[in-house]
Order: sequence, then C-alpha cells, then structure tokens
Amino acid sequence: MVQVTRRHLLKGAAAAGAFAALPGPLVREARAQTTQKRELVVAQGGDISKFDPHFSTSSNDIRVSFNLFDNLLSRRPDGRLYPGLATEWKREGQTTWSFKLRPGVRWHTGDVFTSADVKWSLERTWDPKQNTRVNTVFTTIDRIETPDATNVVVHTKKPDPLLPARLAFYGGQIVPKKYLEAVGNDAFNARPVGTGPVRFVSWTKDDKVVLEANPDYWGGRIDADRVIFRSVPETAPRIAALLKGEVDVITQLPPDHGERVAGAGATQVVGALYAGLYVLAVNSKRPPLDNPLVKQALSLAVDRELIVKELWRGRGIVPSGPVAKGDNHYDPALPPLAYDPREARERLRKAGYKNEEIVIETTVGYTANDKPMSEAIQGMWREVGVNAKVEVVEYSVRAQKNRDRTFKGLWWSDPTSTLGDPDGMMWRLLGPGGPQDYWRHPRFDELGEAARFSVDEKFRGEAYREMTKVFLEHFPWIPVVQPYEDYGLQKYVEWTPNPNQQFEIRRFNFKFRRA
Repeated sequence: MVQVTRRHLLKGAAAAGAFAALPGPLVREARAQTTQKRELVVAQGGDISKFDPHFSTSSNDIRVSFNLFDNLLSRRPDGRLYPGLATEWKREGQTTWSFKLRPGVRWHTGDVFTSADVKWSLERTWDPKQNTRVNTVFTTIDRIETPDATNVVVHTKKPDPLLPARLAFYGGQIVPKKYLEAVGNDAFNARPVGTGPVRFVSWTKDDKVVLEANPDYWGGRIDADRVIFRSVPETAPRIAALLKGEVDVITQLPPDHGERVAGAGATQVVGALYAGLYVLAVNSKRPPLDNPLVKQALSLAVDRELIVKELWRGRGIVPSGPVAKGDNHYDPALPPLAYDPREARERLRKAGYKNEEIVIETTVGYTANDKPMSEAIQGMWREVGVNAKVEVVEYSVRAQKNRDRTFKGLWWSDPTSTLGDPDGMMWRLLGPGGPQDYWRHPRFDELGEAARFSVDEKFRGEAYREMTKVFLEHFPWIPVVQPYEDYGLQKYVEWTPNPNQQFEIRRFNFKFRRA
C-alpha cells in the first residue's frame, strides 16, 4: 500500500517539475543586483475576497489588508511587539490596559485619526449585528473608555495578559468610524480607507489590486510608488512570471520548485517556519464525520512523513496536535501524529462506517500544495476503505463557503497562531462562535475559557495539554503539516517574511536595492 501511495506522490512531484531537496534554511546569498523600479508587483495564489479586515482572515486577503490598515501594535518577523498606532501601552491593575495614541495620524481621506476610531473599531468586531469573521478575538474586553482624542483605556472582564498581542493581529486593524458610518460596509469594502503605508486605487476581479504609496504615512513613505497584487492561482505561471522578471515577489512557492528559483541567477528564495499549521478542517456536524472514530481513522490513514518528504521536500514538520511548534505551551514530549493504516481500518469497522462519501473541497493555490496533498490523501484514504472524493473549488467559492459554513466535509485551512499562544489559534478558531465552530465539547470549552483569563502559566499549560487530548479524540481539524512558508524574490528586493503570514510593505521590512 505504501508503495502505491509513494508512486502517486512521486508522479505528482515529477509532473510539477521536481527538484532535489534543499538543505538548510533555503536562503541563498544574493549577488549584488540593483533596480530603478518604483513599482512592486506581487503574485499570489488567489484573488482578494474581502478588503474589510474584520470580515476575512484568509492569507490572500491579509497580505493586502495589513498594508492598507494599521493596528495599535505590530508583531514583526522577530516575534516582538512594536508600537503602531499606539506609541505606549501599560497594564494598570489586573483588568485595565491604557494606550497612548500616535499624534498626527490621518486616514487616507485626510480625516484625523482619534481614539473614537479605536473604540468603534474594536466594538465593531464583536457586534452581533455586524457578524464579523473576528468576533471571538476581543471577547475578553468588558468596556472601552476614551478620556480624550489620544488616549484609550480598555477594561477586561478578567485578567487578560494577552491583550496587547490580540491588538497586534486579526481584528486589531483600526478602521475609520466617520467614513464607515457614512458609506456603510459594502461601499467601504469596495473602496477601503485606512491609515496604512499604501492607499487603495483599484481592484480588477481575478486579476489585480492596485495600491499607491501613502505620501503622508506616519512610518515614512515606502520605497515604491505603487504596489500591485496579482492573482495567479496556478504554480507554474506564477514561477514563470518571476523568472521572466514580470513580477518581483511570488508567494506560496512549492518546495519542489525552490532549487529552480534559487539557482536562476536573478532570483532568490526566502522562507520561515510557518507560525501555524496546514490542516484539513472538518465539518463535524455532517455524517459520518460526526463520529470521532471515523475522524481518528482518517488521521491514522495519512502518511504525513511521506507528504513532508515527497511533496514538501523536507520543508516542513509533522504536527503533534493543534499547537504549532514555536508557540507558548507547545509540548515537545508529544509524539508526531501517527500513521497506522491497519488501526485506521479497525476504527472504521468499530465506527460502523458504511462507505459514505467523504469529500475534500480543495482550491488550487490557496495554500501551497493544497491540490497535490488532497490527491495524495484521497489515495491514502481509499486504501483503508474510505470512499474519498476530491472536488476543486474556486477561491471565491471557498471564501463564500467559509462565511456560510457550507463545506461538505473537509477543506484546507491554514490557521495562524496570532498570539504565539494556543489562545490565538486553537481557541480563537475552534472555540464557541469561532470561525470554525463545527463541533463542541463541554470540557474543551471550559478549559479554553479558563485558560484565556488566567495569569497562571502553569495552569494554562495544563489546560492546553488536556484540551489537546480532547482534540486528538475528536479531531475538529486533521493537522497535516507545519510547513516552511517560502517566497520567490528578485534579488534586488530586500524583504523579510513574517512567520505569521503578514506581508508587510513598510520601511523597516522592504526596500529595492538601488544602484
């Protein structure tokens, strides 16, 4: 059985144009190459679905939204928190945080940024009438005060040591109260306005987003006049565009193409171990996926080591559960998820599985290797007796299914650890009311709620270990790989990837190498 699966994987890799595994961090010394370009062109694996940062957390969207908008704080590639729209922050007592806002900041409309925008933005995230995609991020907040235009005081329901980290990522992007109230959500999404280093110019569906440098940006004007994000779903055309010099950066570079890009002379590869996981999310409300034994069998039937070796060329690790390596409270003693096809068949038998169809709905390029991994896993599942089917959906269809929660069975998700802590990934997504709330377990919910309000790190660690045990019984996700996120760049581009998928085009993180 293993040999059949191996041949399938090797066939897929060869068809994609495979190259030898790359040792080390996959960063080559760039020869001195320069440019006079004033326009940065980025090709990514799918189109934008939403510009409004409170209504999407998908990677293709946040590469744009984190440049249009600012947060109070920012987490840079070194993992540390830095000032953003807030220049100072401090904890006062157990449940109060104060923030001093940056003076002189203006929206792209020219209006002045104030504390009223901060209060309105954060309250918008959990407003049930808004139905945002980030509604669980700030549920620890009790109330927000704005004593004046440049100060914000946040009171939490209980102690929340992670509040500054929450403000630095999903949901924490600040949007303009006056403009949004005037035009409404739909018009705002069609023509977004932020305080970020770039301003919106135009969007051509399934083609490109055009942005221009904000000349008055508080962090300094970026080293480009325009930034263009192109939608190029297929891997081969995306790489070809880079090698021809038509684009400056490509995202989601599959590992089997790394040697080609790194050895092309004019291009380079940079990457970072992803601060998250690539998982098959599960609609556990849909039979037979409502049976934990079936999901256990599906997990046991996945040969993750083979996938990492053949499809990822070793550019990834096998997960041990729902907590990413590098996170606070990651348990190094937990073994990698097991591959045991014999036991998978036995659990299917115990579950009373009756050959019901189980569907993987995959995109092409939403994540690197999504379709090849789907086909490989389909083969592995069929070999243990699962009636597995792969259906390819467009990115826009995936985005709609995500919002409406209408997936048939399983689909690819790339949950990001937004806080460097399980609260920012496992609990944020799988908790009650979260974006992937397709399953509930009372003990999991009890522990997750207690852990997020605790300042006792020993208790929090114990809680997350028990939550992991519950997870590994019920598998609301089937984790597959923690990959390296690799990018292809022209050698005249100086840019550092962020492990959490933020794609920031700011003075600290990007410049053209000029003569």
